[in-house]
Amino acid sequence: MTHSHRQKALLQSYTYPLSFDPKTYDPLVSAIGNAQVVLIGDASHGTFQFYEHRANLTKRLIEEKGFTAVAVEADWPDAFRVNRYIHGGKLRNGIIKDARDALADFERFPKWLWKNEVMPRFIQYMRDHNDRVMKETSDPYEKISFFGIDLYSMNRSADEVIKYLEMVDPEGAKVARKKYNCFERFGEDTTRYAYETQFDLKKVSLPSCFSNGHMLICRKLRKYIEEQVLTDGHPAEEQFIAEMNALVVRDAEEYYRTMMTEDTLSWNLRDDHFARTLQKIADYLGDGKGQQAKIVVWAHNSHVGDARATDMGRRRGEISVGQRCREIFGSDNVFNIGFLTNRGSVTAAYEWDHPPHIHRINPPVESSIEKVFDEWASGDCFVITHKIEHTSTGNEKQEVSSELSEFLNRPRYQRFIGVIYRNNTEIPSHYSMCSVADQYDAVVHIRESRGIRPLEREEDGQRVDGDAVETYPFGQ
Repeated sequence: MTHSHRQKALLQSYTYPLSFDPKTYDPLVSAIGNAQVVLIGDASHGTFQFYEHRANLTKRLIEEKGFTAVAVEADWPDAFRVNRYIHGGKLRNGIIKDARDALADFERFPKWLWKNEVMPRFIQYMRDHNDRVMKETSDPYEKISFFGIDLYSMNRSADEVIKYLEMVDPEGAKVARKKYNCFERFGEDTTRYAYETQFDLKKVSLPSCFSNGHMLICRKLRKYIEEQVLTDGHPAEEQFIAEMNALVVRDAEEYYRTMMTEDTLSWNLRDDHFARTLQKIADYLGDGKGQQAKIVVWAHNSHVGDARATDMGRRRGEISVGQRCREIFGSDNVFNIGFLTNRGSVTAAYEWDHPPHIHRINPPVESSIEKVFDEWASGDCFVITHKIEHTSTGNEKQEVSSELSEFLNRPRYQRFIGVIYRNNTEIPSHYSMCSVADQYDAVVHIRESRGIRPLEREEDGQRVDGDAVETYPFGQ
């Protein structure tokens, strides 16, 4: 047997077939064990199979493993409308009609990232699950919650903090409005804010625009929780929402200040925000006795994989939320799953703020991990590189096969498609060298994918707002 034949046999011996039959996820569910955080990626933000498999696997983690939070690469205020719906659908000014209406706040480009054909079904599943939990157990700690972990909502989050303080602390609201007032002249045009702070076009700087405003506002929020929330039955959830929105404003302001000239720093600020948000969610949804909640994270492969196993981390010094979760929660408590795309179609835009189109994906390039699976694996499948075992001293992550890990860790190209697809410059725009077994604990390969269908039609030339261009680990 030749060397390549041995490698092919090795890969095939650890490959599991994948379909939409829930039973095909059994090996993954078993390997996840008692993990606290499971990060499920996607090789593009516009592939139906990635969303559908991610939703199906998440359902099993909720029902069989006790996960109580889904945290997604989305803005906090937009995602929290979904959370309102799955917890009963009540708003201050009415109700949320149905699962599709729960997505109404997703108005920033790219809307199809969450306003797509898969999401209403999954949102309705979470609502039905919560209704069933309250009927059968009445235990609120078993209900599922849905959160956004991104930071692009600087202005909307500032508005939410002020609205909350107006209800509970009018004087505090005046302070917050004064501190946040410097953002008002930019409106939703955070790109202009980024330009002016970075290049000092109008003498806008951190001291003049934000100063210690975040800490002062957080002290106002903390003072209220100490004086009122713990004594008068005020909903702790509302306090938590306000604090998280305040965190978004602080981190977003720093992100926009650095994004124009410091790509690595802004990327790291964003992924560190993801990780710290997850930590706060885990604490907030915990049982109050030191037991943190279990969270499923949905984000792009460039975020959920461990950046230390990629050129993005090795050469550019970038971090990822997958890496930070391993550092914060412990590698033995974190399971990372990457999805690979091979051929077919993808929903993506030609440029930022442009409408989505269906693009034909180029075949995988030579020396890529996608090419390895394309030639040596049959059909849709996945490989598990690590599994989490529960021992007398806690969780322990174990390597499935050192030979398999060595083979998968050989640096190979891996394709990353965001919301923009540039097939004419695909290698510099969408590929990076990675060591897959260290990057993920499991790798899913979809041989023939299709672009996901948006829920809404977007007209050519439509511009939602001025939010800054999404940063990816290398130039689009």
